[in-house]
Amino acid sequence: MRVCYFGTYDTDHSRNRVIIKGLRQNGVEVLECHARLWRGTSDKIHSMTGGICRPRLLYRILASYLCLIKRYAKMGGYDVMVVGYAGHLDLFLGKLLTLLSVKPLVFDALLSLTETVVEDRELVPRDSTLAKLLYLVDKYSCQLADLVLLDTNAHFRYFHEAFGVNMTKLRRLYAGADDAWYHPSSHAPSCQYFRVVYFGQYIPLHGVKYIIEAAKLLEGEPDIAFELVGVGQTYEEVLSLARRLAVRNVTFYPTWLSPQALAADHIAGADVCLGIFGDGRKARRVVPLKVFAAMAMGKAVITGDSPAAREVLVSGQDVLLCEMGDPQAIAQAILLLRDDQGLRRRIADGACRSFRQKFCPRAIGALMKGYLAELIATRGTLEQKKKGH
Repeated sequence: MRVCYFGTYDTDHSRNRVIIKGLRQNGVEVLECHARLWRGTSDKIHSMTGGICRPRLLYRILASYLCLIKRYAKMGGYDVMVVGYAGHLDLFLGKLLTLLSVKPLVFDALLSLTETVVEDRELVPRDSTLAKLLYLVDKYSCQLADLVLLDTNAHFRYFHEAFGVNMTKLRRLYAGADDAWYHPSSHAPSCQYFRVVYFGQYIPLHGVKYIIEAAKLLEGEPDIAFELVGVGQTYEEVLSLARRLAVRNVTFYPTWLSPQALAADHIAGADVCLGIFGDGRKARRVVPLKVFAAMAMGKAVITGDSPAAREVLVSGQDVLLCEMGDPQAIAQAILLLRDDQGLRRRIADGACRSFRQKFCPRAIGALMKGYLAELIATRGTLEQKKKGH
């Protein structure tokens, strides 16, 4: 099987790394047809929220797509095209190229632009022209693809109801994490403190404000120390809340770290890692990278009890689920894992085992290869029927 992995996707993003690595580990030849368009997530968000009809941005898009066309022309034959994450705009060029080559097209959507930019992050007004344009991109990018990849069945329902995507073309592919970056470490947690670690980009669905409020509730426990690593959209709001509550058991590390540095300097020494606790609708539809990364490192994870989490995780076996948007529930879960070392160890061991079985690149690549093989076979059958007529 030869796969054309196509688009302006972020080559460093875990989603793309995991899929490409996993396919290759399962014997699939992956031909990367890539051109750089965005200079990271912040550049992408700034460009999208600032409007896409600006001459400089349009020039960047045009130059990137001309580069993609040139590289595609030199690439040679393939069996199926996969538009990498986040390729909502790339999908339209990909569709044209696959029509000309008569090849099936797979779109790794993972999330919707409307859900992320308009509903969750609220960076664009709901009734604005840009919001309507993002909705149309979501709708038609999915309609043009032969298969659409999402991370949870909860997302299936959202895409079907919001954009009219046929459920038969949706396939679940977990977010997972790259085991080259995240793996068990010999670095043992400190005996002085019970370290509770959050890491991430402070996006609304993470619900970091609830972590701060939980930390305040646990100030009477002198051995519990919180570490918040990263920076992002709600960071200033969270910092202001911590100052207003005069929280004394939280240390902020407001910096971007490489996955290797994050794993070695913070996750490896954690007793417990925190997932997401936002009470918005999107938070209930996703299980993010941060959860799988901590599981890969053999850490006990506390995360919100959501329909998406219950699809793939078992509370008390490979994570500990607690009520979303509830600081008291987060605090109680932390105390439970601090006081019950046996439970904490069982969850950590179960997390590591589940990751190796279902969420590592090799497992995700095997699942992806099966989807692609099914699509290629179906397309071949249809082509034979057409020729027979």
